[in-house]
Amino acid sequence: MGEDGTVARNGRPVLGTLLDPTEDTQARELSFALAREADRPVRLLSPGQAPETGGSTTAASADGPPVQFACTESAVATARSPADIVAQEAVEAGADVVAVERPSTESSGAGLRRETTDRIVANSPIDTVVANGNGELDDLASILVPVAGGPHTELTVRAARALAVRENAWIELFTVVPPDADADRRSAAASDLAAARQYLGEFEEFDTWLYEAEDPASAIAEQSAYYDAIVMGAPTKGRLKRVVFGSTADSVEESVDIPVITATSK
Repeated sequence: MGEDGTVARNGRPVLGTLLDPTEDTQARELSFALAREADRPVRLLSPGQAPETGGSTTAASADGPPVQFACTESAVATARSPADIVAQEAVEAGADVVAVERPSTESSGAGLRRETTDRIVANSPIDTVVANGNGELDDLASILVPVAGGPHTELTVRAARALAVRENAWIELFTVVPPDADADRRSAAASDLAAARQYLGEFEEFDTWLYEAEDPASAIAEQSAYYDAIVMGAPTKGRLKRVVFGSTADSVEESVDIPVITATSK
């Protein structure tokens, strides 16, 4: 990460993983946004079925450099799982981040059985960003970015910034404290917002909000009515604790009807 908040332009691709090559518009939009923001190529991988077209091509961009991508059919007619295929491709391509869209048939964070998307995230040797498949990621005017000082903050803000730059959208850095929080808790929350702000680099279309509420997930879901998308960090609890106690990210994804991007930093 450079001093201005941008990623060094070393050509490492964004690996767009298309579980459904005929759909998955969010995976494509997210991949292209991350690639344009860092001036990187895009590599599209179909780990379950062949895309309609193969080979390499270049897509011209009206608002930035051309986006190069390759459709890879290595997953077709193999016995390997999509998670193994994505992990291998990430290593062989020297990818920077994996972008994937959760199919509508999957649910996140429920039960002990891992869904395909969860396995891709768990097995990936590099950072991942997962779109929930609700709505579209074009024509965004505002993005809500909940932060709480977790390990995924940098990747979360990076993904939000990439979408905001691409769509000329506003970013709201948002953190929640209990109404009865003491001075130390409020100071820590303010520090979390300040740390997240640093990852925006020179991006200026943003605001910060320290919000009082008892339950962060409910507060985020309530505020989602005023935004076009949410970008947030993945759960930091172990999977068993998530099953028993739930997580903010899982609760938000299950209770809103707008695009939710979940970032996992490795």
